[in-house]
Amino acid sequence: MPQYVLLLRDDPKTYADFSPQQFQSLIEKYNGWAGKLAAQGRLLSGKKLQESGGKVMRKPKGGNLVVKDGPFAEAKEIVGGFYLIKADDYAHAVKLCEDHPQFVNDGFVEIREVDFMGQPETE
Repeated sequence: MPQYVLLLRDDPKTYADFSPQQFQSLIEKYNGWAGKLAAQGRLLSGKKLQESGGKVMRKPKGGNLVVKDGPFAEAKEIVGGFYLIKADDYAHAVKLCEDHPQFVNDGFVEIREVDFMGQPETE
């Protein structure tokens, strides 16, 4: 069965004014959504990413490797987390994400199919 990575994107300023209770409520929504997929045997993994730190690497053609700190505060949106799920196809992956809590605060979910490059699928 195909696997899909869901990249959760949003504006880093979205949660700046959240109270602890608002954060707890949002976490419960994410856990509820993930629990629903887990109960269906479709959730393989999912994690929140650290809001600060990280590195961005780039090697320009013919140049040296450049490593910069990231994610950048001036970025319009950042990847805040990910899920790895199983779905029948893209349309099914979209259907599974229709009620994702990422949309509550105008966030985005990018859905990308995992390409195993001819190797056996692993979970």
